[in-house]
Amino acid sequence: MFRFLRRLLLFLAASSVLAGGIYLNTATFRGQWHGFVISELAQHGVHLDFEHLSVNPFGGLVTRGVRVYNDASKKHLIAAVDRLNLDVDFGSLIEGRVKIDALELLHASVALPVDPERPELTVVELNDLSARAFLKERQLDIRHAEGLLSGGLHISISGMLQLPEPRQDQPGSSAKERLSVMREHRVQIQRGLDWLARFHAPHAPSLRVKVAGALDRPQEIKAELLFQAEELQFEDYLWKELVAEAEYDGGFIDLRRLHLRDHLGTLDATATWRMGADKVRFRLTSSADLPGLARAFFDNDQLREVVFYEAPQLALEGSLYVGPTKPEGFLPAEVTGRLDCGRFGSRGEIFNSLSLSLGTTPEGVFVRDALLKHKTGTLALNLMNHRVQGFKYDLVLRMDPNVFLPFVPLPKTREIIQRFGFDDNSHIDVHLVCAGPSPNLRVCPSSGHGVLRNFRYKDVPFESVELDLALLGDIQNYSNVRAQRADGPVEAELVFVNDADDAKWLRLINVHAEADAAGVVRAFAPKVADQIARYRFSAGTEVTVNGTIGYKANPQFNDYKVAFKNPVGGAHYVLWNEDYPINAPYGDIRILGDVLNFDINGRLFGDTLRAKGAVNLAPNVKNYDVEVRAGRFPYGVFGKKLPFEEVRADVHNRDGTVRFDVAADVLGGGMTLKGSLNEDREPNPYDGELRMNSLSYQRFAQVYSPGNESIGDISGYFKFTGRMNDWKALKGGGALLIVNGNLLALPVLGPLTPVLGAFLPSPIKGYNVAKKADCTFEVSDGFIVTENIEVESSSFRVVSRGNIDFIRDDIDFNAEARLRGLGILLFPVTQLLGFKGSGTIGDTKWHPRIFGGGNKDERKPPTEKELLEAQKIRGSPVKPKTDAAPPRKPLFGN
Repeated sequence: MFRFLRRLLLFLAASSVLAGGIYLNTATFRGQWHGFVISELAQHGVHLDFEHLSVNPFGGLVTRGVRVYNDASKKHLIAAVDRLNLDVDFGSLIEGRVKIDALELLHASVALPVDPERPELTVVELNDLSARAFLKERQLDIRHAEGLLSGGLHISISGMLQLPEPRQDQPGSSAKERLSVMREHRVQIQRGLDWLARFHAPHAPSLRVKVAGALDRPQEIKAELLFQAEELQFEDYLWKELVAEAEYDGGFIDLRRLHLRDHLGTLDATATWRMGADKVRFRLTSSADLPGLARAFFDNDQLREVVFYEAPQLALEGSLYVGPTKPEGFLPAEVTGRLDCGRFGSRGEIFNSLSLSLGTTPEGVFVRDALLKHKTGTLALNLMNHRVQGFKYDLVLRMDPNVFLPFVPLPKTREIIQRFGFDDNSHIDVHLVCAGPSPNLRVCPSSGHGVLRNFRYKDVPFESVELDLALLGDIQNYSNVRAQRADGPVEAELVFVNDADDAKWLRLINVHAEADAAGVVRAFAPKVADQIARYRFSAGTEVTVNGTIGYKANPQFNDYKVAFKNPVGGAHYVLWNEDYPINAPYGDIRILGDVLNFDINGRLFGDTLRAKGAVNLAPNVKNYDVEVRAGRFPYGVFGKKLPFEEVRADVHNRDGTVRFDVAADVLGGGMTLKGSLNEDREPNPYDGELRMNSLSYQRFAQVYSPGNESIGDISGYFKFTGRMNDWKALKGGGALLIVNGNLLALPVLGPLTPVLGAFLPSPIKGYNVAKKADCTFEVSDGFIVTENIEVESSSFRVVSRGNIDFIRDDIDFNAEARLRGLGILLFPVTQLLGFKGSGTIGDTKWHPRIFGGGNKDERKPPTEKELLEAQKIRGSPVKPKTDAAPPRKPLFGN
């Protein structure tokens, strides 16, 4: 019986358990107990709903698809959990009551909408979350909660939270206030996560959080936070260590410690902030890599090009404005600090050090005692940019400004700096101050004083320059200029520069120099300097410049004058490869637009000289006019210097066609040279006519045959065409006439006269004086050819013909002479004598033809056709050849 009863009880118990198990997994159970669980949690201030409820065989209830709401209305979703385990008292459960003892999450996923009113937008995700919390007398004891926040931050949470009272009249924040605080907190969390997501690390950073407080008073919740990370990398910048310790107390955040370590040094900071407040108070010291910090914290690349070779020392203290409405002004901060850094580089330049004190407010920015050191010197700066007080700076430059070229974005500023050239021997001391409404230098005037030594300006060397300067936009004003060059001093009352893009000009007032005239002018007008340089003025020449100079292709502003004088010095001018010294030069050069007008005076060869004219300096324009008047001008002709006097030369060029007209007195007579030259063709073709009128034969003989002087005169002309630097292309013809001249003084024929004198039985007075000597000649292919030289004296008559190779200085002449008044006895000998001339123009040798001699060179004289062309240029009629009576055979003929 006892055995039967025991079996019956076991059967009933098993049936009950089976029936209970079946019941707990039926829709009837879920429907009935769904409300019990929700109601129980609502008593603790937790408003949720779930999709599925079941009994865990190992104890407790399991809810799935859990949704947590802000309040009982369940309008605003504040969290979504895929699975939540509830520890319940089964005794109470059998009695029909639900008593939850603990909450548990095992590898759960939690979604926290940043804005509960718009849960479809940004969501903060917690993955692999495991947590266990106990409910004791309206307290939630979080023993352990650990998960991965947004896939990149390992988070661990513990603490004690006071659950709200269930009564509706219990004091506490309203649901709306709680929702607002929650939204603000989650927005800050999401910002932090977004900032952290830019970094990469081999291991996830960790965040430990310990909380305490009442859930119905979130503004009073307290928390302690510890953030730790290693090998945290942003782009190419690496934090070896990052530690942040902070406390949260009812919306007040106290960053007790922020420690960062990188390859250069460390950063340590503290800060405080009340959530919702406008300012964050902070204090910071750093020896870390500033460009890396700027990019990592603020996503700022402005310092990316800076490389520090020594750890920079930075100290900052103040407040940052972080609220949604920041004050208008410069920077949303009130900060003071100090920067000291050693050697660093940027954009190819290496700097030795930089130190400065700084301050900033929304009203302005201040930089004090800034000192930048470079191998070329230093830059000292004090600066203020204030919304009310305006912009001011005080700058002392003692270093090469070309160092800053890589950092200057404006081409105009770069061009101004590049005008200066400095080296290791240079000295720079420029002091500038500025005061204006804004840092825009177009409206902020600067002024100061400068001293420069051993430098170059536009490649013009200066030993020293001292000046006052004032700058405003495109206007530069340099006054009281005192300079020294190697060849003398330079002074200027004012140099006024207008550097506007559409009107670049400068005005010079009383620029005075006792230095190289071209060197001084080259600093302002290089083209004019090139013209002046041709005269090679000696040191000590006084130069004065006044007027307006247009530069950078703005010749329309040109209107200036360069005056010069040197009573005891000189100048030089090269003409036809000859260097002519000009003594006591004076004059002026005036430039108006593209035209350079000059008037140069002095003494040349002990007599007066004046050259005046105009040159058009416009690109691709060749127009010029030159007038020269010289009292004396010796010039070499046939190897001898002829004393040209009262020289008058007029040269005019129009579009490449040069016309010249030269006249002078020479050897007691006159000469003219007129013609033209085409500069547009290469080689330059030319044509012209040379005329000589009544040159003194006596003075001619004094030059070419001293000791054989006589009275008489020479006249002639030569018409020609040719090409520059091509003597073989010279063609033309002319005529010469000598009256009452000494034959001994004649080139070529002069040496023949003594030979003829040898045939005279006794000296005959005047046998060598030509009553008349004339000829016509042609020039072609490098030869002077004549067929009709006729010379008559009281004793004989000479007829000669031949050619002169003036390229090779070689002659080939034949001559026949008839002697007069010697009687019948000598008739066969004296009536007709034949001679052969050879050698050079300066050393002609005559021999009777029987003895041979002459030009043995293979070079042939011009053909008859070439001579006809030369005769046409000469303008003489071409006489047809006629058959003449056969001449009497000379005694020494061949």
